[in-house]
Amino acid sequence: MWLFSSKRFKLLKTIALLIVFIYLLYLYLPYDWLKRTKIGVQFRQWMAGDAVFYNTCHRPKYDPWNEEMLEHIDMNFNPVSNCDKTFKPFTKLENGHWSIVDEKTKCRARCQRYKGERENDIGDWMDKAGPVDCEILETVCSNETHKDMYGFLHSQIIETPLDPPKKNISGMQQFDVVVILLDSLSYTQAVRSLPSTRSFFKSHMEAIEFPYLNKVGENSRPNSVALWYGKSLESIDRSLYDEESIDEDWKHEYFCYEFKDNETHLFKEFHEHGYKTMLAEDWAEGSANWPDCVGFKNPPTDHYMRPFQYAYEKVAENITKKHLEGHLCREYHHTLFDYLEQFQNSYTDNVPKFSWFWSAHIGHDDENGFFRVDRELQQYLFKNRKKLENSFVFILGDHGLRFGDQTETTTGSFEKNNPYLGISIPKELRDSTDLLKMMEMNAKDLQTHYDTRATFLDILKYQSKSGFLETETLDIPEEKGHSLFRHQPNSTRTCRTLPIPTEYCICQFDIVEEDSTSSLAENIGKAVIDSINSKLKQGGFEDKCTVMEFEKTLSLKKFKNTFDGFYSINLKVKGESGATFKANVEAKNMFSIIIHGTIERTSIYGRTADCIKSEVHRPFCYCREQPKKVSFL
Repeated sequence: MWLFSSKRFKLLKTIALLIVFIYLLYLYLPYDWLKRTKIGVQFRQWMAGDAVFYNTCHRPKYDPWNEEMLEHIDMNFNPVSNCDKTFKPFTKLENGHWSIVDEKTKCRARCQRYKGERENDIGDWMDKAGPVDCEILETVCSNETHKDMYGFLHSQIIETPLDPPKKNISGMQQFDVVVILLDSLSYTQAVRSLPSTRSFFKSHMEAIEFPYLNKVGENSRPNSVALWYGKSLESIDRSLYDEESIDEDWKHEYFCYEFKDNETHLFKEFHEHGYKTMLAEDWAEGSANWPDCVGFKNPPTDHYMRPFQYAYEKVAENITKKHLEGHLCREYHHTLFDYLEQFQNSYTDNVPKFSWFWSAHIGHDDENGFFRVDRELQQYLFKNRKKLENSFVFILGDHGLRFGDQTETTTGSFEKNNPYLGISIPKELRDSTDLLKMMEMNAKDLQTHYDTRATFLDILKYQSKSGFLETETLDIPEEKGHSLFRHQPNSTRTCRTLPIPTEYCICQFDIVEEDSTSSLAENIGKAVIDSINSKLKQGGFEDKCTVMEFEKTLSLKKFKNTFDGFYSINLKVKGESGATFKANVEAKNMFSIIIHGTIERTSIYGRTADCIKSEVHRPFCYCREQPKKVSFL
């Protein structure tokens, strides 16, 4: 008996020592070896019990009207509520002619044409009403003392010659494609703010919504690049899944400082297939140019509204620059609706059109911005319903609201990563094809902007050849997504299997709240701040930007189902900026902290970083010299 017990004791002792040895081996083996070698990865997965949890996407469920969010909502928000509703424009632009409503009023007009992304070709003033051959016309009227009292920017579509398609379109069934992108519109925000629009869109136009769309980049630029080019601007750190990280397709320097005319983008592809194309944004810089990027050397579309925005914001008369401030009941987005409607009513019905409307001013900076456009958007869809019955209509966001107090709520922190997407198809295809059925099925799964892009290409190149009857999976060469009109690959759609950076993933991981005042929380926070300061130094901005100092950890959450010690931290820095940041980190202990993915700026920084131009570094910068009045836009 004693001998048996002795052997048993030795066996247990050996097992215990082996467990301790393996654990110490895990702790002190080189991090790179554990991450990059096959044996190391297998060892980590064995220690973690294999991260099966991340092979499933637990789809989010949030109440758009929860009390936490309601504290930030003002359904009556309307910046033009006190405007002069009796105002009528003094000038008109119709059928290629400009005119003065009251002939006794002294007015003048001039053309604003495209010369470059940041330059207009400004025509001479015309004192007499008559024909004009430009799409953007500035008109100014003066009173008896010759003081300017009225300025206005008109738009129209000047039809251009039909270019022979560069691609073979024989036998293709081509429909118009209309894209209305509302910057910063999330799915649950659309539920709150656009009830009338969604009601008409879903009931009359039979649109299908995709509640689990996941953004693929932090702000508008990487998401627009995914939609327009199918490329990524951010690397994807897959450390959480014990997999190799994925480098970005385009570095910032290439995207920003080389013209993109020669790259394949949606507008070019639609044009090559015989479409007339249009792009309208309510911002002179636009998603491709801010803050110092070159964008396109030549207009990317047949009809490009950029001269309007550049005139309004930069080179028009001072009186003209004031006419969209609200006192005339005209806002920036109204001009986009005008231009879009003008484009839809141009050309003959046998000329297919691809239009892209992108409004940033409505809701980019305020949770409540979308309430006021609900009826306007519904009325636009209603007014143009006959045209839209023969169109694919996409209403979407690029991401959700990224700044403000509401983003610190549970729902708000989720919304910023969950842009809205709804799609209506041509009326004649609703009963004769399985497109609605396919969309309803795919709407239950995680989707990305790459899948939306693949859907555009499916409409353009593939479904158009078969009468939109195909439903089998299609792998489009060099594309990251799969069409929403077809069966998608059988593999489970998660942030592990799709090109979604972990820091933006809307799948609900099993997490636990940690003590935000602990030494670990402080050390992680300081490590994040050190990384921010290091980025500024590497960029050469340490002389222009203040050195960030850690103040406190706002929250620390630990990912469960992994042995590695992955955390998500929200923190605040000291000083006037009051900046807050979010990051994902791996902390094996208090002294081994590794930051994964992008460090997100979660507070508004507006123009406080205007001393530098680099978009990569602006979220981390608070300029040493601040203007007297800072506008947090």
